[in-house]
Amino acid sequence: MLINRPRLHQVLREEGLDAVVLATATNVTYAAGFISEFMLGRFEDFSTAVIVPADGSPPVLVLPEFDLPFYAESRCWIDDVYSYGNPWSAVGVFMGQSLESKLDTPLRRDLKALRDRLAPRQENTFVKALTKALRARGLEHARVGSDDMRLAGLMAAEGIGGNAAIRDVLQPMRRARMVKTPDEVAILTRGAEINAGALRRVIAGGHAGMVESDLTHIYRRELAEAEARHLGDRGMMFGAGDGSAYSLPMGTTRRLEPGEAVVLDCLGTYRGYHMDLARTAVVGAATAEQRLRHKATVTALEAVEAAIRPGVHTQDLRKLVRNTVASFGLRGELTSVTTHGLGLEVFEFPHADSLAEGFTLEAGMVVNTEVFYRDIELGSFHLEDSVQVTETGCRLLHDVPRNLVEFH
Repeated sequence: MLINRPRLHQVLREEGLDAVVLATATNVTYAAGFISEFMLGRFEDFSTAVIVPADGSPPVLVLPEFDLPFYAESRCWIDDVYSYGNPWSAVGVFMGQSLESKLDTPLRRDLKALRDRLAPRQENTFVKALTKALRARGLEHARVGSDDMRLAGLMAAEGIGGNAAIRDVLQPMRRARMVKTPDEVAILTRGAEINAGALRRVIAGGHAGMVESDLTHIYRRELAEAEARHLGDRGMMFGAGDGSAYSLPMGTTRRLEPGEAVVLDCLGTYRGYHMDLARTAVVGAATAEQRLRHKATVTALEAVEAAIRPGVHTQDLRKLVRNTVASFGLRGELTSVTTHGLGLEVFEFPHADSLAEGFTLEAGMVVNTEVFYRDIELGSFHLEDSVQVTETGCRLLHDVPRNLVEFH
């Protein structure tokens, strides 16, 4: 199970809410483990929702009739289900006739039992089914939050919330998700292992003179072979030369030139959870100046990981990194430092201003600290790994060598 129910219930109580209605793909995935192609494809603005009461009672899943076969096969852990869809639609007619005429497969037998059970609960539209579910749980006048304020308006028009405004819980849900369950950590750990394997192939395939995009394609192919996906258009952010300091379009003509630094920031997803790993290479034999900058970056990251424990504020980690880099005679103000949660989003923060102002670490969080030293003459040097915050410190999700890579 992905959802950390005690943690979420605690956050809802802190927010003064009786329940939340979650309709974004990220939060439906988290709350229900229900990840249908219909939902992920965003065929409709709203297709699936999960109602999570704050009192610990079981959640409710609202889904389209079209996804009933997916639900029957997925073995979703939520049993309290409401569906929507017109019974006279093509899907409804086909489903009805096929289940009435030929129950010769396990799926059809399971689907008939499910459809019969849900028939009294089915409505024509998503909002009507959601409203029906909320009323059945006695939540029509409760203090309710939603992670999509467009949906909040639709619910309010149906009388949900009474005289109280439906609250925006997009950010509180991020705060809830930051402390991971064992199942989440297992997925993140496997993702880190896959990402490390893809980086190894990039390092093995990189050489002076190659087109930058060819390096990225190695990474993307390796992820696909492992049933993972690259993130965004590139997957591997940054690159060589100017691209080591700025995020540029994937270079199809830029080549790896001798003397350049190459930032290898490897971003992707595995089973919906993000993986984020960064190393640095240089083209040709590394110079003493390049090695100094790399050593400063490694030393700063090691200092951060030695300092991580519950109760530590990430602003203190930022100061530690900059002071460590400055101790090498380098400019601390040219060092970017970002400690961010990692999970169903690549950047997870407990508060809206956490990127600028930081946050306090808690046991069970999975975080990355990005140490990024930008040099006008020599290019950028970047390192980051994913760690789980433990009661006494932190542990790497997957250990990857931190040596300065040389592409010859």
